[in-house]
Amino acid sequence: MSEILQKIKEQKIVPLFYNESFEVSKNIINALYKAGIRVIEYTNRGHQALENFTKLKEISHTEFPGLLLGIGTVKNRQEMYDYAKVKADFIITPVISEALVKHALEKNILLIPGCFTPSDVNIAYQNGLKLVKIFPADALGRNYIKSIQPVFPGMNFMPTGGINAALEDIKEWLNGGAAAAGLGSSLIGKDVNEEELTLKTKNLLQQLNHN
Repeated sequence: MSEILQKIKEQKIVPLFYNESFEVSKNIINALYKAGIRVIEYTNRGHQALENFTKLKEISHTEFPGLLLGIGTVKNRQEMYDYAKVKADFIITPVISEALVKHALEKNILLIPGCFTPSDVNIAYQNGLKLVKIFPADALGRNYIKSIQPVFPGMNFMPTGGINAALEDIKEWLNGGAAAAGLGSSLIGKDVNEEELTLKTKNLLQQLNHN
């Protein structure tokens, strides 16, 4: 976790997306990679997710050296097993349960669970996890992390869901205690243009690192 957590903190944003097409998925990753992104969440949200992810992992070492590619929207042990088998660098869930956390720890799977309530966060905290996803973040507001952070010293929070891919919005979350922000459709739209995505992401990274 320490290496991935450090890279997530340095990057300040974690792009996340899914596309049915492997080629489109690869092109999106290429566009993000060219912008300087080194941690990406591919989401398990379609029929081609496992097949696409497997292929992306197979080419990542040669085409995207240094890229940490994780899988999101994993909801049960079977999905966790499937993606761990194809060497996902980390696994993100939309929810948390003792069973999923215990299974991840037993199998040495790097888990970033989705949490909504302090009770959710406490499950992760009591099991020694260091990073949780706050989801859906837009339903909780920018002051939520600052409110619960003192109760869980050492815990890192990554809000995801409804966050605008704009400097001002992301800065508000970071200033409110977030380690990084997960960015989905606000960064990677349906009709994504690779060159525009690279430019937009590169500019955002530069702005975040100068503030």
